[in-house]
Amino acid sequence: MDVFRSKEEIVSKRPAAVALGFFDGLHIGHVELITKCVDFAKSSGLSADVFTFQDHPRNILSGKLIIPRLLTESEKLKYLEELGVDRVYNFDFSDGFHTMPPFDFAKGFLWDLFTAEAVFCGFDYHFGAGASGDSKALSDFGDNIGYETYILDPVYVEKRLVSSSLIRRCINSGEVEPAGRLLGRDYGFTGLVEKGRELGRSFGFPTANIVPDPDLTLPARGVYVTETYENGICHPSVTNVGINPTVSGGKAVVRIETHLLDTDCSLYEKEISVFFKKMLRKERRFESKDALVRQIAKDAEKARLYFQYR
Repeated sequence: MDVFRSKEEIVSKRPAAVALGFFDGLHIGHVELITKCVDFAKSSGLSADVFTFQDHPRNILSGKLIIPRLLTESEKLKYLEELGVDRVYNFDFSDGFHTMPPFDFAKGFLWDLFTAEAVFCGFDYHFGAGASGDSKALSDFGDNIGYETYILDPVYVEKRLVSSSLIRRCINSGEVEPAGRLLGRDYGFTGLVEKGRELGRSFGFPTANIVPDPDLTLPARGVYVTETYENGICHPSVTNVGINPTVSGGKAVVRIETHLLDTDCSLYEKEISVFFKKMLRKERRFESKDALVRQIAKDAEKARLYFQYR
């Protein structure tokens, strides 16, 4: 899969079907749209392309983090490649897109630069200056310019409209199970295990600690049943997201601390991926370390039962 970060990097053109969107999280609606684009491209002898942005437009316009990500940029590109995409135009939104008239985008980019013969977008897609262009305008421009437009209808799960914003709200509130159904996979993080204070080991529950990317959406502080992957091996685990108020005094940064169930192996300086299955409880401060250790043991047992009876 070829990735282009600016129009100057594009050295060759191919007739293409192009899917449009930021695609944060690549949830089941995004996957349906991109799959339709890829299938159309393959059956029509076209390149299957995606046009997206490196960061959320609202973050660029505000100059600060307003919309946290559901996927890192590298994860999004990996998933796009797995979906069969040939080319990704992963541009910087600040390169004039926020002031570009909608027609100029349709003609100058979709038709002239991307050589799009077919364009795929969601029903709520907006583009151009002030987000003044919508899916209908995109279709109308295509009728005049020469490309076909395919607009994906809303996708619902359990009577809820699938959207990245809904998924973020679920994750922020600890509802990782419904978030997983909307995403089509469990929500998770990948990171390098850092050396911590080894408090968990002193309690009899050693943990692998990763500091999450500050741009990513964090689950609500609490304890979760998780699956942890290292070098392709899946380990049942229990994970705390939080600051450990019982031992930190409430001043520590939020960390992801994962205890592998009934597995004794060192993960220090290894890359792991932690996926959230179910919230067990919210984070709280305990009256003593002994009370905390007793609760950790209960959490671990509940996680074991989850994997035993799921």
